[in-house]
Amino acid sequence: MAGALLGTRIRENRKALRLSQKDLAAAAGVSASYLNLIEHNRRGIAGKTLNAIARALNTDPSKLSEGMNQALLDRVKTAALRNAQINTEKDRIEEFAARFPGFARLIARQSDQIELRDEEFAILSDQLKHDPYFAEAMHLLLSNITTIRATSDILTNNTDMPLDTAQRFMSNLATEAAKLSKTAEEIFDHFEPTADAQNTTLDTSAFETLLEQNRFHLADLESGTASVAQILIDMNVPSVDVEHTKASLQSYCEMARNLPIDPFIATAKELQFDAIALANAFGTDLMAICFRLAHLPVHPDLPVFGLIQCDASGGVLYRKQLNSFSLPRYGGACPLWPVYRCLSQPLQPIRAMLDMPMGDRFHTISFAYPTESAQVGMPALTEAIMLFTPDYSMLPKVAHGQTPQLDVGLQCTVCSRLTCTARRAEYLLSRK
Repeated sequence: MAGALLGTRIRENRKALRLSQKDLAAAAGVSASYLNLIEHNRRGIAGKTLNAIARALNTDPSKLSEGMNQALLDRVKTAALRNAQINTEKDRIEEFAARFPGFARLIARQSDQIELRDEEFAILSDQLKHDPYFAEAMHLLLSNITTIRATSDILTNNTDMPLDTAQRFMSNLATEAAKLSKTAEEIFDHFEPTADAQNTTLDTSAFETLLEQNRFHLADLESGTASVAQILIDMNVPSVDVEHTKASLQSYCEMARNLPIDPFIATAKELQFDAIALANAFGTDLMAICFRLAHLPVHPDLPVFGLIQCDASGGVLYRKQLNSFSLPRYGGACPLWPVYRCLSQPLQPIRAMLDMPMGDRFHTISFAYPTESAQVGMPALTEAIMLFTPDYSMLPKVAHGQTPQLDVGLQCTVCSRLTCTARRAEYLLSRK
């Protein structure tokens, strides 16, 4: 199947670079008609032709021939397995994603949105059960209703009541009705999300979309040929996401300014892309180096890095996934990942080799850092990052030769390690 998907991957890489078929064909030394057949998986290629196309796309031939985007496949597979009552052709998911990548992305996106909504419902349900404000408000609400009902019964059953007495009961009825209305409004306001809260639950931010479209390297910002203001205009960002996107772009500019790409790459090659050595060389913190490595341009001479940043609860703050290393959007990753272990060892880098169930291997370095100072009686708030790459052969041997190896997965629901002691959810394929 990998050969059948080769053309699809070539097309996806070409579109990501905004190249026309004609331009790519000219650069690779083949005809446009032949390239069109290749991209539609109607012609197989290898050897010199594959190498020429890979050079024209500034990528490694192995990355073109490795098969469909594994992260996308995982998301589509998960969507199918969650709806096991529908008899989907699970053995043809890879073929479907290769032939109809747009529909595959749509299914994956909708599955992500459903997962987010399920999580929101679960949070709301838990809040309803344990929220002290809600409990008190419901007590007041029931008290108002009881008083209104009792007053109404008195007025209904005592038709010969003196007028002044009836007026007092009517006044009490109006007062309790007003209290009831106010309590109901307060409950509604309590659970109504603010604009900021809505912004935090966007399934895909405008900035994340921009990074994905540019393979996580914003060359225009790096070179200074485009400003943050101009990019915001070109992106046509929704008003609810403008401030978040602006802040993210400014943060990217700060990274590019503090660690300029060309001298950084030159030093990184000398030090074999060792994050700790680079932090010492540039006199900066490890977090800055990890983010810089995660935003290198795509080039055969450069390793490809992925990155995940999370808070102390495991909630995902930032993610750059790789094709073969699918990261959760909202949490729920493998609990054996060192990014979680390092939270108990702040400021102590942890190296580890992660062996995935399908045979993929990644070198990782994880690091936890406090986001604010500890206070009396309160621990310091901590966040963590994990930088990972499958190109560990380009790193120093010390970075992987004697590094602890861990048998891990992506998420329990898609992990086939059935005997794992850290399992906390059922493997979806094991369901009847």
